[in-house]
Amino acid sequence: MQYRTLGRTGIRVSEIGFGCGNNAVLMVRAGYEEQLRAVRRALELGINYFDTAFAYGLGKSEENLGNILKELGASPVVSTKIRLEPEAVADLKSATMRAVEEGLSRLKRKYVDLIQLHNRVTVERNPGKRFSLAPGDVVGPGGVLEGFKELQDKGKVGYFGFSGLGDPKALHEVIESGEFHSVQAYYNLLNPSAGQPIPRNFSALDYGRLIDRAAGKGMGVAVIRVLAAGALTANSEAGGGSSPEPLSPGSDYALDLERAEKVKLLIGGDIRSLTQAAIRFALMKPEVSTVLVGFSNTAHIDEAFACSGAGGLSQDAMARLRKLWDNDFGRISAT
Repeated sequence: MQYRTLGRTGIRVSEIGFGCGNNAVLMVRAGYEEQLRAVRRALELGINYFDTAFAYGLGKSEENLGNILKELGASPVVSTKIRLEPEAVADLKSATMRAVEEGLSRLKRKYVDLIQLHNRVTVERNPGKRFSLAPGDVVGPGGVLEGFKELQDKGKVGYFGFSGLGDPKALHEVIESGEFHSVQAYYNLLNPSAGQPIPRNFSALDYGRLIDRAAGKGMGVAVIRVLAAGALTANSEAGGGSSPEPLSPGSDYALDLERAEKVKLLIGGDIRSLTQAAIRFALMKPEVSTVLVGFSNTAHIDEAFACSGAGGLSQDAMARLRKLWDNDFGRISAT
């Protein structure tokens, strides 16, 4: 396993991170013994970064991970995330601190290495079903950042970050504040806009080279949705694409399956699978600190592990990919 530094924190994290989210279901709905085997295998292979959140099973992922790490006596780098509800706007700082304390309790820890805001960040606050926060709610007086900083002063969190989902303009504004240590970036072969140039009017959301902007501020970057909810796997039918609303606009599952079929034609050299191509592509970008992969079993862990240190895609494959992006996958359109 190869390791990279998480931005200016100085923390060394494995290139492959263990994503404990809903999509792969392992840390939310699998049996305890299966979860235990998976975490033990990951640790044996050198994976030292585990990412969870309250939103994953409404706390079950945090609880399961906490129980397993306690049983194994392991102390890897642990990140969790909080998601605030609309009523939090009455006192964002207090709501933030309360949510973090509850997460620590579920994890059975007095301290977490990295705490992250899980809400989307949009130009204006959205009080609706998918509650989002405006940049001022995050970095302004009495906001999320103040809550994180107070908990840092109390020795309960090491560093703080946020999920890079929402309006790119708003996300860039939070990055430009220089206050955060990390960001989770939506970045994959089907929407590379967080780290690669794409044409104007690209049919997926343009994140405007968010990864490069974050790295310029000394932030660590964790890649999320590297497998596009399963579209970039050999068994794409197992993907979690049934959600009525995609995680990122313009990247609904059916459309990503069409894009993935075009990418498959570009795989060559020593790339053994579409999954490995996707992970190795993300690792090619030096500004990326870790690639979060959701595992369903230990075989998936082994496959992702094989990508660390294996090198990126060939120059020929990248040239073909750029032509595909420049042509917007043959002008696939959600309409």
